[in-house]
Amino acid sequence: MSSQDDIRAKRLARLAALQLSSQQGQTSRSESPKPDPPKKQPEPVKKAPEQPKPSPVQKRAAEEPLAAAKPQKQTPPVESTLLTPELVDKWLRAEIPRTFGVDFKKFSDLGSSGQLSAESIEDVFVEILTDMGTPSSTLPIVYLYDVYKKAFQLKRILPKKDQIYEQKLAIVSSIVNFCASYGLICFQIPEMVLNNDIEKSIDTFIDRSDMSPFLVDIINKSIELDYLLDLMSLLLPTISAKLHGLNLQRPEYSKYLSIWENLVSVKPVAAIFSQVDGFAPPDPSKGLDFEHKTLLGSFLRLSPLAGEVAAFYFAGGSKSDALLELSPAQLLPLFSSAQNEMKVVFDRIWFIMDKLIRGSPQTRQDIMKWFADLVNVSHLRTGSHAKANKLPSDGFMFNISYLLIRLSMPFLDYPMFSKLDKIDPDYFGPKNKLLNVKEDARMYASSSEADEYYDDAMETETNFISDCFYLALTYMEYGIGGMITQHGRLKNELKRSTEMLARMQRDPAARGMLPRITEFVNTSRCRVYAIDAVSLDQNVNLEIFDFVIGASQFMARTIDPQHKHPFPRLEVPIFQIERVSQLDDHDFLKTKTPVPWKYFPEYMLLGLINYCKFISRYGSNALMTNEEKLSVFVEFATILLRCPELIGNPHMKGSIVEIFFGGSLPMRNGSPGYMANIFNTNKLVLNNLLYSLLDIYVMIEKTGASSQFYDKFNSRFYISMIIEELWHNDHYRKQLTDYLRHNVEFFIRFIARMLNDTTFLIDEAFNSLNSIHNLQVELNAREAGSEGNTDEFGTTEELEGNLLTEESKAKSYMGLANQTMKLFKLFTKQVPEGFTIGELVDRLAGMMDYNLSLLVGPKCSNLKVKEPEKYDFDPKKTLADICEVYANLSGESKFKQAVARDGRSFDVKWFEKAKNILTTKTTVDDALIRDFYLFGLAAEQERVAYEQEEMELGEVPEELLDPLMFTLMEDPVILPGSRVTMDRSTVKAHLLSDPTDPFNRMPLKLEDVIDDVDMREKVAQFKQGKRPA
Repeated sequence: MSSQDDIRAKRLARLAALQLSSQQGQTSRSESPKPDPPKKQPEPVKKAPEQPKPSPVQKRAAEEPLAAAKPQKQTPPVESTLLTPELVDKWLRAEIPRTFGVDFKKFSDLGSSGQLSAESIEDVFVEILTDMGTPSSTLPIVYLYDVYKKAFQLKRILPKKDQIYEQKLAIVSSIVNFCASYGLICFQIPEMVLNNDIEKSIDTFIDRSDMSPFLVDIINKSIELDYLLDLMSLLLPTISAKLHGLNLQRPEYSKYLSIWENLVSVKPVAAIFSQVDGFAPPDPSKGLDFEHKTLLGSFLRLSPLAGEVAAFYFAGGSKSDALLELSPAQLLPLFSSAQNEMKVVFDRIWFIMDKLIRGSPQTRQDIMKWFADLVNVSHLRTGSHAKANKLPSDGFMFNISYLLIRLSMPFLDYPMFSKLDKIDPDYFGPKNKLLNVKEDARMYASSSEADEYYDDAMETETNFISDCFYLALTYMEYGIGGMITQHGRLKNELKRSTEMLARMQRDPAARGMLPRITEFVNTSRCRVYAIDAVSLDQNVNLEIFDFVIGASQFMARTIDPQHKHPFPRLEVPIFQIERVSQLDDHDFLKTKTPVPWKYFPEYMLLGLINYCKFISRYGSNALMTNEEKLSVFVEFATILLRCPELIGNPHMKGSIVEIFFGGSLPMRNGSPGYMANIFNTNKLVLNNLLYSLLDIYVMIEKTGASSQFYDKFNSRFYISMIIEELWHNDHYRKQLTDYLRHNVEFFIRFIARMLNDTTFLIDEAFNSLNSIHNLQVELNAREAGSEGNTDEFGTTEELEGNLLTEESKAKSYMGLANQTMKLFKLFTKQVPEGFTIGELVDRLAGMMDYNLSLLVGPKCSNLKVKEPEKYDFDPKKTLADICEVYANLSGESKFKQAVARDGRSFDVKWFEKAKNILTTKTTVDDALIRDFYLFGLAAEQERVAYEQEEMELGEVPEELLDPLMFTLMEDPVILPGSRVTMDRSTVKAHLLSDPTDPFNRMPLKLEDVIDDVDMREKVAQFKQGKRPA
């Protein structure tokens, strides 16, 4: 039999051969083409494992004989020291079987030709791992961990008074070190170790959290040997691939997060993370690749917003043929469960990402670019027709949004905001290397104008604070904003699907499709519930709203001409208009927009506004919890409304109005809305809110959206509701009076638009009610057995469909009309003289007279419908509203004259009939009814006198008549484009609703008209000739 040294030499030779084979394989791999960026292939160790350098303990053990001569140290007697090798041999022969779990006799030659020593330990590892195999064929990595654990246990119980304590300690430490070294060999040279399996080894580390310290030691060993990147490129892609198949409905996801947490806690791992295989997506142009084919995507996608997780929480995870319907009481604990799970998961994701971002400048920079590349290809998430299954998921994008918000909060420090100057306001020029904003709309400029502005800017590096902040704003729009869009889309789909389900249940032929449609409805409802759960999570949304507050202050600082807000605070308006027409002149307003705000991407603001609008719809939301913070946002939003030069997108202003509407509504307990106190006490808001609302009421006519027809009426409905609440404060009422006296053009502009709306809405509502009346009569006839008028009304199915359409229109128009009438009552009571201005009074009188005739005249029977309350139609209430407006204006002689001149609709008998109805069938105050009726009588007297005057005047030559109103012109002017002569008052009235020449549709301004001196002279001569001598 060979000597022990010969056997050891042969083993080491074989080990060297394996290492050479591994080195050649690595060399071959390194020479094959690799995707960019190339990785540096570390040089393999020359011997595996490389003999560890003597530890300080080992050095002390070797030097102990020399130290014995030194009197200052306590050392064993010389005769005891001479016995040390024998004592070590004896101890090892007893300890090796216990620690390594292998009977000493199974070793081929261990200790057969001499004493065992510290050098024998490596032979034990080599023989077990490469010759005999691990006991019971245990997975080598598990076996090494067992030895590693026993060695630590042994180290703890070693008696320090043992005369060979230092030698024993050094040997035990070397066992620990060899375990880590051979643990690395299991990944570095897997074929060297018998029964080795890399995938099973990784699974073991995932499944057994108790092995984490051992894994960390293996990683530290790889760092020593410059093998860390290779090791991570083995571990992380495998871990990620397995995690990609899980989500929160599978509890085992937790152990994957645990190993992620352990790995990134090793700073060198975090430092090289972005170089690991699988960090970048295979195809950066596909957002789904970021989520499903990258390391980060594996854990960033964990969320209760995922479809399968939502079904798990809200439908129990099982498919059912029954329609899912949960009451608020049933939803509450489910929301709480989802929110708690989300908190736990996100805090762990935050821990991982925080470690990575702090790992190294390179990792931080690459992660920021990863986030930017993802959002750059995810803009379709906010599209109205986006296909959710083709885009990154809501849970994935929400988690990243929330991460970036948390990262941003340290430099948005409420209430001091002392670090706002660290954010670069000139970011969106050559400095911006991350975000693709080339095609994005700007605040008040075109993309080409923005490019031109930044042409001469210097290309310098940005700081992390700016990158993080602007990324967070971008994710507010396309991350959280995409979730909000999805919520609306799902609710619309749910409405359509439930209606379809109801129809199919009535149709026996379609019942085979019921299970599939029911499953779709249930799935969609679960996803809506999941978004609701996230949106109602106070802790999450308080953090997000804190970001909104900080971002608002930064934007206000950018708008501020001095760029010092909030110390001192920005004052508005920033500039004073010279003419009211400038409010509607976009080209002029663009010249007043501050830079660089003017060139900011519009989505920066849109994301903040849409988020606040969305959560304000919930009965309990983050806006309600802190009035001081809320006042910061309300101030900023008021600035945006008050300064027309800041935003070119009316739709965005409409969204702000909706937020204010939500905050103005009284609470369920009857207390004022959660913004009411701010509206009534904040100086900036008090001085600017009413003006802003009256301006937006007019400006919102065109929002630019495909739904602008409905948007403008919705916004005006919200404005009227807000004003109704503001009217409790005398300050706002006095402001309206002040506008009439000192800003007449502005007042007229608003009242004219309100008059147009009221006329249109009541007309449309009454037309729909008339149609409903006719359709109901026809339907009743058919139900009674009549054949019906199919030529006019079509089939019964078509008739029912038309009835539903008209009912929907009537409810919408009537609701808006009712609210607008409330404004008329408030304003005519506060400033009745404002409604007698020449441009307004005739139109107002005509509208009032016409609607009165419809309600009490011969056509009123056509408005009788079944269940009128379904359409918000209460004819007696509508009549009372009209009566009140008449009464409010009854003291104005110009209004009385205008009513008298209304030859189309005015008839005193309608006043008589209305008085009888109001007296007998309503609770309207008698004094108000009397004022209304007496006004009618006075107007009748005025009409008789006016008619007499007309008769005396005789037939008026056509050239002296206004071409639109067909009345004798008093102040004729020539339109510059069409050269047509009109009365100035008619031009003024026309321009209030249409800024073009009525005869050629060219742009027209009042200041451009030309006095028609000749025509004025002809009118004067005509009047003079008709006067009695």
